[in-house]
Amino acid sequence: MAQIKITNATVAFTNPKGFVAKAPITVFGETRDEYYKVWTDEKFAEGDSVEIVGDLSTRIEEFTSKRTGQLETTAAIHVNNPTIKAGSDAPF
Repeated sequence: MAQIKITNATVAFTNPKGFVAKAPITVFGETRDEYYKVWTDEKFAEGDSVEIVGDLSTRIEEFTSKRTGQLETTAAIHVNNPTIKAGSDAPF
């Protein structure tokens, strides 16, 4: 199985089964945030800085666009069996 390493990530949202992390990436010279669904029993708070290594999977998901109101499709990035440590700017 493919592995993924995510650095400079921040916890964007939490849920009972894990959290969503966001990290900046550069695509064609432009920087944007990429979102990752991380499945873990460890508890983190929104805004925590983390680094993540885990098994990579993607899933096709549908959502209603806030801009157009139309149903759209995306490939969501999921991280399973993660090893998570506090990021470099974390207080511990």
